[in-house]
Amino acid sequence: MTGTIVTEAERINALLDIVDGDRTQDAESSAQLVILGLAERLGKSARFRPTNAGWNLLGPLGRSFRVEYG
Repeated sequence: MTGTIVTEAERINALLDIVDGDRTQDAESSAQLVILGLAERLGKSARFRPTNAGWNLLGPLGRSFRVEYG
């Protein structure tokens, strides 16, 4: 995905790219999620993780990826 993340569906897809190991993470989209407060960078690496707001946006779609849920 390239360009600006505008819709909620695009934000959800970008968050799923972060949490799902089978999907390819796009650095540009992940950086935009950081600006929106939906993700945070893990140290100096190119890895990201959702913030609480990001997990809330994912809702049931993200439940299977959360460590505390199994």
